[in-house]
This record gives sequence, structure tokens and C-alpha cells, in this order.
Amino acid sequence: PILVLRHSLSFYLLFLLFLTIVPGFLHVASGKVLRWPILFITYFQISVELVMYIILRLLIRAMEFVFQSTTHRKMRAAIFQAEDYSDWLAKTRELDESQGRDWWQRTVTDDLGSRYNWAFVRELIRDLRKAREGGDLMGTVKSLRQCTRKNVGGVMSNELFAFTNSGEPKFVVTEFVAEVCESLRWITDQCADVGVGGAEARGG
Repeated sequence: PILVLRHSLSFYLLFLLFLTIVPGFLHVASGKVLRWPILFITYFQISVELVMYIILRLLIRAMEFVFQSTTHRKMRAAIFQAEDYSDWLAKTRELDESQGRDWWQRTVTDDLGSRYNWAFVRELIRDLRKAREGGDLMGTVKSLRQCTRKNVGGVMSNELFAFTNSGEPKFVVTEFVAEVCESLRWITDQCADVGVGGAEARGG
């Protein structure tokens, strides 16, 4: 009987799904019939996920409170009392260093290393720096084009920003972003100088 009921329910759902794509009165009627069940299922799923997330966060906080040292507990309390972002960042970095998380930032050979193309990221850093320091405008632009690809080398992966208390990723990612920004500023300055020089030449 359970198997028959399951098949009957599946057939009924497929029939209603078919009605939702058939134009006319049945399309409108099936939409009204399915609207509330779908809304209920959607919001119920969201509510369950929200409750599970809250429970998980509370469990993590409880475990941190039980297992972390007195020093780390005091450092976390100081973080919550930070007066501004600079103060907060300095205190979170201090906690990261105390917990040894700064080692994770320095290395690229940890368990996550195989998921990212750090060799390619470092190659891009070298190419950008070499072209910029050599005054090669087109070479810098060519290297920057490779950096505009979505999540190049995996540098924007969420897990890279979730390990440290400060939210800072590995140092190679920070170096890569800094080099991209510096190269963009350098290109902007070069283009501005060319524009000023051209205007002076035309004016002369």
C-alpha cells in the first residue's frame, strides 16, 4: 500500500506540474493550487537552514569557550571592545599570531595547497612587477588581462578568507592584489602623463 501511495502521489505531482505549463484555465488553476504548497516548502526549508546555522554557531562558541585558553579568551574579549577597525584588525592579527594562524598565511603547501594554482599566481606577480619596473606599458596591460579572469588561481575562494580571525587570506593573495592595484595605478599615471604631454604638444 505504501508503494502504491507513493506512485499515486508522484503521478499527481507530475500531473500538476504538467498543468503549470499548459496555457489556459488549467494553467491558472494549477498555479493557484501549487502556489501555497511551494511557498510553504520554500520558507520551511529556509527556516530549517537558519535554525541549523544558529545552532551550529552556538555550538562553536560553546566549544571555543570551553577549550580555548584564558589568554585567548581575554584576547577575544578585547576584540569585541575594539574602538575602530584599525584597533579591531590589530587585535585580531595578534590573536592569529598567538594561535599560529599566521603560519597558515605564510605557507602554500598546506592541505589546501593542491586546490589552488599558486605557481600561476606567483608567475603573474613576477610578470606584473617586471613589466612595471621595466616601464613596459603594453606588457603590464597584457599581464593584467590574465588577472581579470574570474577567480584567477582561486584567489577569491571563500575558504581563504575564513581561516583567520582577521579574515585576511594567505600572504600570496595579499601580495597579488597589492601588485594588481599598484600596476593599475602605474598605468593610470602613465596614461595621464601621455595625455598631458600630448595636450602640451598640440598647444605648442
